[in-house]
Amino acid sequence: MNFKLRLLLLTGMWFALSALLIGSLFNYQQQVIEQRTQQTLHRELAAHMRDDNPLMHGTDYNPDALKSIFHTLMLLGPDFEIYFLDQQGNIRSHAAPEGKVQASNVNLIPIRQFLANQPLPILGDDPRNPGGKKVFSVAPIRQYDSVIGYLYVVIGSEQRTLLASQEGNQPVYNMMAISLLLILGFSLLTYRLVRQTLLQPIETVTQNLREQAGNDFRLRPDFVNQVPELKPIAKHLYLMAQRIQQQFLQLQQEEKNRRELLMQLSHDLKTPLSSILGYLETWQLQAPSPDPLIETAHRNAHKLAEQLSQQLELARSQKHVPEPHFEPVRLTQIIRETQESLAIDAEKKHLSLSLSIPDIDTVYGDKQLLLRLFSNLFENAIRHAPAYSTIQLQAEHHQHDVAVQITNQIDPDAPSGSMGLGMRIIQSILVIHHSHLKTKRDTRHYLQSFDLPISA
Repeated sequence: MNFKLRLLLLTGMWFALSALLIGSLFNYQQQVIEQRTQQTLHRELAAHMRDDNPLMHGTDYNPDALKSIFHTLMLLGPDFEIYFLDQQGNIRSHAAPEGKVQASNVNLIPIRQFLANQPLPILGDDPRNPGGKKVFSVAPIRQYDSVIGYLYVVIGSEQRTLLASQEGNQPVYNMMAISLLLILGFSLLTYRLVRQTLLQPIETVTQNLREQAGNDFRLRPDFVNQVPELKPIAKHLYLMAQRIQQQFLQLQQEEKNRRELLMQLSHDLKTPLSSILGYLETWQLQAPSPDPLIETAHRNAHKLAEQLSQQLELARSQKHVPEPHFEPVRLTQIIRETQESLAIDAEKKHLSLSLSIPDIDTVYGDKQLLLRLFSNLFENAIRHAPAYSTIQLQAEHHQHDVAVQITNQIDPDAPSGSMGLGMRIIQSILVIHHSHLKTKRDTRHYLQSFDLPISA
């Protein structure tokens, strides 16, 4: 998800959640304030009704007094419901029609809290709606200094609840719709502002950089004329492009000097190398029997002559690196040639090479690069292995590649710090062959492994 969508979604979701939270808190506070206001205004209502009419007649309630109170209720309006409770909270009498009252008693805990003057609002039971809570006014009915009942007045009658429900939630829905429209409009305006002042200039800068990348990063001087937010970045990019231009010029000059030096060096080495090859070929023609040492020297000299010719051809054609030539190559042949070229170094330390190569050992790669790969690997192994030890090479044929593993012991007295360039060459050759080098080392052994493809 790109920045534009993230910004739009984040802004919309944040404001939507904020609107819901603020609306919920506002509605809750409004209900609490309304309940506190109603209960505060009618706090003494039950006490006044009790005092104006003697409710008790002997040990029982006075029906005439209750009738007078119910008549007063009709004069006050349908927003109040009056109940006469005994000292256990049981409803003894009420003014509601038959069948309207669903509960037979009222919880006395809110009544005691109300009489103890605790902070309002205090919600009590609604006899017509069991489980519902409403604000109320209550007054204790005493006889001989003891409470024998309560006059319980519910504020906000059932008719009021029905009228409120008939109004429905349409005003709330209208408010939410307006809020969502405002939120959406704000999000779109924010997105438009960010797009015009930030996103489009960034796209323009990116397009300019993409176009100038194929032109050696030659940025125009007006590239730094961007929006204020991008001016520091554009300025540093322009300075970077200038630095790249300077480096291009330096590299071109160095490449020119290197090419001239390489051509001169190749010419200087070609004549003595040709003389060495001539003498070695003459020796082979005149010798009564083949000499392995002369054949190895002739093969290495011929290889050096080929590499020298490649370097001279590269210098003439102005190419940076030779193009690899991939073909099927026998792994055994590569290792044999490498072993013969390094035989003298191995004999100096009395090292032996243990080979485990499958019958099908054909890999797909560049022969010269593979010769250089194994030459560097064996040179490192010979340099760091102790005398009279064995260098092990194991190859396993898999479905799509050949896994190669080279293991040697570690001489604690071997020279260190000489594997950096060789390892970089090895890694580069393996990258060309779509592989990479894995190394594992402990206190006594050093293991290197990699894979070579068997087909293109």
